[in-house]
Amino acid sequence: MENRNRYENLFLIGFSGSGKSSVGKLLAKKLKFNFLDTDIKIEANLNMKINEIITRKGEDYFRKMETECLNEINYDSKMVISTGGGIPTIKENLKIMNHFGIMIWLNSTIKTIIRRLEKSKEIRPLLGEKISENEITSLFEQREKYYQLAKFSIKTDNKNLNSITEEIKNKLSKLNN
Repeated sequence: MENRNRYENLFLIGFSGSGKSSVGKLLAKKLKFNFLDTDIKIEANLNMKINEIITRKGEDYFRKMETECLNEINYDSKMVISTGGGIPTIKENLKIMNHFGIMIWLNSTIKTIIRRLEKSKEIRPLLGEKISENEITSLFEQREKYYQLAKFSIKTDNKNLNSITEEIKNKLSKLNN
């Protein structure tokens, strides 16, 4: 693994509903980077939805698929990579992301996450169809220490996609100077 400009690959991490996919698409477009959503890539590879994969094969299998997905990415092209909410909880994934790019935590409050998840029609893999504040809070608290390993975090509460992407671009330009 040779050294490269780590700011050429951006990994968006954060809890389900924090806006990783939506922000990732817009950020990639604005930076003229390629965009990849690890969940969509895994679904395409296995021809199953994430919640099906976890139900049928278990969370451990899914976590292995996430690591495999990160290992398959061609990091030679500039990428914005939207990751699954649990990706940074696996040591190997942290190593890959820190080597090939930087992690940016899209940080939302529990209240915002619940509001967004309730609006979404998507079934969130580890949360199921019912949104439980206790379950979300517990899972968020377990993962927060991993999210805090990001190069920087962006608060996404009450902000639109444009302002979030501009904030990320500003922070990136300060890192590059």
